[in-house]
Amino acid sequence: MSASAWCKRMTEWFHAASSSTGRANSVDALGRRLRRKFILVAMGAVTVVLTLIIAGINIVNYSHVCKMADARLDYILAGKDGIDWGDEPKAEPANGKDAGDSQAGVRIRHFEGMTAESPFDTRYFTVTIDAGQVADVNTARIAAVGAKRAASIAARLHAKGWTSGFSGNYRYTTDVQDDEITYVFVDCSRELASFHSFLSASVTISCIGWLAVLAIVAGASGAVIRPMVESYSKQKRFITDASHEIKTPLAVIDAANEVQEIESGESEWTQSIHEQVARLTALTERLVFLARMDEGSAGFTMTSIDLSEAVDKAAAPFESVAVSRGKRLSTSIACGVRAHADAAAVAQVVELLLDNATRYASEGSVIELILRAVSRVQGKGATELVVSNAVDELPEGDLDRLFDRFYRADVSRSSKTGGSGVGLSVVRAIAEAHGGSASVCGHGNQITFTVRL
Repeated sequence: MSASAWCKRMTEWFHAASSSTGRANSVDALGRRLRRKFILVAMGAVTVVLTLIIAGINIVNYSHVCKMADARLDYILAGKDGIDWGDEPKAEPANGKDAGDSQAGVRIRHFEGMTAESPFDTRYFTVTIDAGQVADVNTARIAAVGAKRAASIAARLHAKGWTSGFSGNYRYTTDVQDDEITYVFVDCSRELASFHSFLSASVTISCIGWLAVLAIVAGASGAVIRPMVESYSKQKRFITDASHEIKTPLAVIDAANEVQEIESGESEWTQSIHEQVARLTALTERLVFLARMDEGSAGFTMTSIDLSEAVDKAAAPFESVAVSRGKRLSTSIACGVRAHADAAAVAQVVELLLDNATRYASEGSVIELILRAVSRVQGKGATELVVSNAVDELPEGDLDRLFDRFYRADVSRSSKTGGSGVGLSVVRAIAEAHGGSASVCGHGNQITFTVRL
């Protein structure tokens, strides 16, 4: 190995060693992000499930309170037609049967939830309204409400046109006969107090359980995420290390090929070797670039640049490239467009898009490159770089997959044109690093790539 090659390899080893610390830091940052996402997703699911359970249980409980109150109201209204309300104590039946087996008890069973004791522990009052005026008030079966207050409650409900529901702790309904409206109110304070107590207890216990699950998930998240982080770390380390290892033999092959050309002359074989070496070199550089982008260490230098000049300069060489590949390049670049970006990265985006277009555009078609300023987005100016060209056939399925790494819609054609399926991934990575986006759309046989900065 020559001294220059040895120095080059040592430089690459030094660079790999110096970047290992940054890679470890990025992996740790990834682990923290994944743990946070895992905890958020897990606790979000637990919160939804607990909320549904607590809401369901308490809704059923509240419905039961309403159903029991309505059964008592129905019993009271039925009492107006002669059914025993339980106002007077009853003598014990001579045959020794329980009160629940008496005729009144049988009648009570017709009302859901009612028992033989229900008439004696039901507290209620009634108010009769005739022609809009309180005609009668009965508060004999309740001590907490006086006649004046009872009349006021009923008059207020009647003025609003309400005929059933809750008024404070009282469940009420109405009975209409001729011009008289009778409001019947049942005291549900005990049932509502029990409901609110259960609601508070269930919410408190759920919160305690939620905190317990949070502690368990937070403690276990490290073990759950660790295999993913290790796999990601190994993948990135393999890409970076393999790329560095590939560069040296490629340089040796290219140098040996040049020596062979000097000694034996250029041939189609040596030319093919040059092309494949250049292709592998470009691929490894893009893989290293994507790996650094994932690690957040791409090292862009953001400055205010003349975007029009940068795009025009990067696109100029592709006019001849397009002609050599049987196409034509047409540019429409707005003047004076400026952007806060990395000039080299912008040039790389233009080169990758045009290289992709000149490879896959239909034979004899026109490739259009457009740079334009668009409306302000969120208080900031935005620009769009658009590359459009005709294709023989649009790829099937979701066109956004073209930005996936190593995805190629037509593998056989890509192998002929020399595509690797990485260039568009680099385009999207650069666009997103500049706070923008990269998208693709197709119409008819026309495909359009749009990069917004």
